[in-house]
Amino acid sequence: MYYKKWGSRELIDVYPYQINNQWLNGPNGISVEDRYNIPNLPNKLLNHEWIIIAQPVLFCHDQEPLNFNLYSEHGYYVNDFYKLFEGKRNITINPTLRDRNLRLTISNSLQKTWVLLHSELNSKNLACYESTGQFIGAYWWSHAAISRDWYRFAQYDKALNPTSDVNKLFLIYCRAFTGSREYRVDFLNRLKNLSVLDHCQVGSFHPGSVKSDASAIYDVDDYNNTGINIVLETVVDERIHLTEKILRPIACGHPFMLAAGPGSLALLRKYGFETFDPLINESYDEIHNSQERLNAIVNEMLRLSKMSKQQLAALLKNCFAIAERNKQKFFSSEFFDQVTNELHDNVRTAFDVHKGEYDFVTWWNNYNWRNQHSPTPVEYMTNTLHNPYLISHIEQHLKL
Repeated sequence: MYYKKWGSRELIDVYPYQINNQWLNGPNGISVEDRYNIPNLPNKLLNHEWIIIAQPVLFCHDQEPLNFNLYSEHGYYVNDFYKLFEGKRNITINPTLRDRNLRLTISNSLQKTWVLLHSELNSKNLACYESTGQFIGAYWWSHAAISRDWYRFAQYDKALNPTSDVNKLFLIYCRAFTGSREYRVDFLNRLKNLSVLDHCQVGSFHPGSVKSDASAIYDVDDYNNTGINIVLETVVDERIHLTEKILRPIACGHPFMLAAGPGSLALLRKYGFETFDPLINESYDEIHNSQERLNAIVNEMLRLSKMSKQQLAALLKNCFAIAERNKQKFFSSEFFDQVTNELHDNVRTAFDVHKGEYDFVTWWNNYNWRNQHSPTPVEYMTNTLHNPYLISHIEQHLKL
């Protein structure tokens, strides 16, 4: 499952890929031998809804930062989701399921636990999800795979030719200033107060060319005419959430400094990239207080801006040599295999924790609430499914 609109957080935009039996039995569906079937399910029900709701769920929340409270009982997105169903489809959803959070998108799922695919480390929000017992997290750097597609032409672009003869020392992109990105206003003000902003190209040299797809493109002139990309990531709190923002300068062979969560540069090095210490003082990456970390970045920018032209040329020459090695690493098959294996291994590990266990109790409570004239669980299971396995579980857990 994933958000069909890029960047959306609306539950109504969550798209279940295997939505019905036509998908399940189609060329991109789940083969019969790989399906999770309820034990002793009659053959006549193999194409029934039960097959769909019995399958394990991978919820792909791997592009935007997690935000547990957005989908809390009284959260905006939950209320909006309810209004859609109650207003347009005349379906009332069980209020007792409000604490299901993202699981409201398939409220009749039989799976005890969903795998929540995410792209952040040191995450309190992930801890909130896992504490419910309804989710198990699986990390992977999804933006690495996305960025290899978005910036693929940079691998062959002969026009990309950054040199130490630059118009501006620093390049800063910061189109958005809301939500977790509010810190960018304060960051720019600090640069202005120290007269560092005079050495910065804020935004593209060609502002008229910046459109809604700006995240997915690179501008040759921006990188050819600046020395160091100051990357302002989406979040700068305790989380590490690396996106395409840091991978664009890497793809373009450009040096960078990184405003992100503490340990972000260390994580890049774990993936095999080089950073620029001691040419650039990167001790800011070890500072946990976000305000102090941003101050350290600004102070290092101030130091670099005061270098002589000759000193700066020598520094940039060495930095560009590192950046070129990073570019080769980024476009290597080794790196692609690294991130795709990370996806496979971490999802497999997360799934192996619960191995497709079923939760019949929650399903029955929801079903019975929506169908208040329905028979008892035993009557329903006996008359409709003729499945002793299901009957025994309902009897055991509801103590009928």
